[in-house]
Amino acid sequence: MTGGSFFSELRKRKVLQAAAIYGAIAWGVTEVAVTVVEQLFLPQWVSTLAVIGFVVGFPVAMFLSWTFDFTSEGIHRTAISSRRGKASIAASLLLLVAGTAGLFLLIKPALQLQERSSETVTIQPNSLAVLPFENAGSGPEDSFLSEGLSDELRDQLGQVPGIRIAARSSSIAALEQRMDALTVSTRLRVANLLEGSVRRQGNKLRVSVQLIEGTSGLALWSETFERGPNELLNVQQAIAERVVQLILPNSQLIETQPATRDVTANELMLLARHYEQQVRDRQVTDTETLLEAIRLYREATEADPESALAHSRLAGALLFVGDIEAAEAPIFKALSLDPNLSEVQNTLGEFYWARGLPEAGTAFARAVELNPNNADALTNYANLLWLSYEPYQGKVQDLAQLFRRALELDPLSLSRHAALGDYFGKEGRTDEVRTVIQGIQQLFDDAEAYRVIGWLRELTGEVDLAIAWTARAREQEPGNPLDDSKLAHLYASIGDYQTALSLEPDPGIGLLFRMRRYQELIDTAEFLMIEEPEDIDIRYLLAFAYNATGQFESAIHILSSTGLPDSLLSGTARSVADIEGFYTLTNALAGMGSPETTELAQSLALFSENGPWWGDIGWLALYRGCGLAIMGRYDDALQLLVRVKESQRLLWNPVIRDSFCFQRFADEPAYQDILADQEQRRAALRKRLPATLEKFGVKL
Repeated sequence: MTGGSFFSELRKRKVLQAAAIYGAIAWGVTEVAVTVVEQLFLPQWVSTLAVIGFVVGFPVAMFLSWTFDFTSEGIHRTAISSRRGKASIAASLLLLVAGTAGLFLLIKPALQLQERSSETVTIQPNSLAVLPFENAGSGPEDSFLSEGLSDELRDQLGQVPGIRIAARSSSIAALEQRMDALTVSTRLRVANLLEGSVRRQGNKLRVSVQLIEGTSGLALWSETFERGPNELLNVQQAIAERVVQLILPNSQLIETQPATRDVTANELMLLARHYEQQVRDRQVTDTETLLEAIRLYREATEADPESALAHSRLAGALLFVGDIEAAEAPIFKALSLDPNLSEVQNTLGEFYWARGLPEAGTAFARAVELNPNNADALTNYANLLWLSYEPYQGKVQDLAQLFRRALELDPLSLSRHAALGDYFGKEGRTDEVRTVIQGIQQLFDDAEAYRVIGWLRELTGEVDLAIAWTARAREQEPGNPLDDSKLAHLYASIGDYQTALSLEPDPGIGLLFRMRRYQELIDTAEFLMIEEPEDIDIRYLLAFAYNATGQFESAIHILSSTGLPDSLLSGTARSVADIEGFYTLTNALAGMGSPETTELAQSLALFSENGPWWGDIGWLALYRGCGLAIMGRYDDALQLLVRVKESQRLLWNPVIRDSFCFQRFADEPAYQDILADQEQRRAALRKRLPATLEKFGVKL
């Protein structure tokens, strides 16, 4: 059979015409089905079933078109008059089967992806997302009422046992991204959504609210409250009680408590929280706005001295601005009023942690126990356990579980993704860092996300990619000095000091440290200590510079004001910088060289050696090897130190070159090999960088 006779047979039997008509009908019906599914919030399998139906029906339609003729006299079977005709039928059937199989294989990956998604996304019953309420008033000055009402409802309902509340940041992100009910339900893994609007006009307060079933988009309950201008608290209480009844219909009467029952205190707290969240959401320190929030919180505590949350939020704002001393009185007042509030215990943990006190762990654990859905407490507790010198295995099986739990509660929060990626990066779990990066790229597309990805790429040792992502953030948000400073530090880390100085012509102490310009660092840091006495990181870098220039006594003096070594000896570190500062102190004591300071340095190194060790092998080998060298175990120290080459991360060049503990190894071939390996990595990154920047389409 020739190709010409085969296609002639197709035209004669009008198979091609039938295929075109079938395709047009299938496309049109599928488009309508998809639209109807989206608008009516029907299950996704409805549109999938329509596609499968048309795929399966295609060979049937083509077979009928080949076999039968449609004439004015009716439907007649097509006669086969020759062997060639029979061969044409066989070839056509094979072609149709092959085409149908190919079409099925084409859509199979999408069907499998949808099936996997439906398996992994589990909508939890008795769960709720409180979306930000709309300000329906005449002016933006009342926006704090609508935002505040939704925030307070979220917190109040979060205290109810048996109800899982989606975190604030993800709820806000869902609204900002204009997600429909089904998408919000799927992304946040909640069964219900609460939304509404607030209008205050003259002597009238109008609040409209509705509870929506996430999977269908249908309203389960809606109501409009017409009240006086000072009755917002009563409306909030009525909404909270009705929502609890609807979500937990078979439970006994559960009384939900607002933050305060005083009308004046409530409005002050709403406005204070509005200002505080403006700063926290931007992740920058706006002292003027924070001080206004603190003033309003103080007035709220005066209006209602019995409100534990008013005192707790005042303490939290003071801690955020860095005034640890002033935070002490309000947090302990809050604790005396109601120690069984998760928010109070979490703020108490933050206070203890800022002080470097071991009680922080107990407070964070209690906060999680009181409310397992408190994402802030989960993240804080995970970070504290990770930094603790006490084994955490008896408390949790895997710290990643705590970070992941916080992310599940707050899946649209960039900071939760960043916290999980940061943990994996500092643990040396590179593949899992890259998985987190993929998740961030799928959900976020802004300058802050680019900065986070840049930091995570730095943790994996891919500094060229870190530079590219940070440069992309700089282009998207021009004028942000933090991007120039970060880029300068990244260029310095790969040894390109010229470019680093072009980005930061007046180098700060961080860049001076990376460039090993210690005397300039000392001059700058000594002045900064007067301007920023609460900044402990300045003291750590200054102490390192003192050590590097042989001024060990000055280093000991400056570190004595940071709480070291007592904070670590009690098992609590506030940050990785605390642990690095601990080794700076140990080096300073060893560098002094007297029998007393040497003995003390060795006892600190022994304490550290006996503690739990975790983290990326490069960081671990560097600092643990330093401790072993101070203890006089030089062979063990060098044997461990060479393992830094197993890490994908770049080492701190000043630490490996200028720490007192490594001076003994200066002429050791193994030590020189480590330095050469690090320099080869930096050279390779410098060589690779231009192509990476070109691929990203970014310039400095």
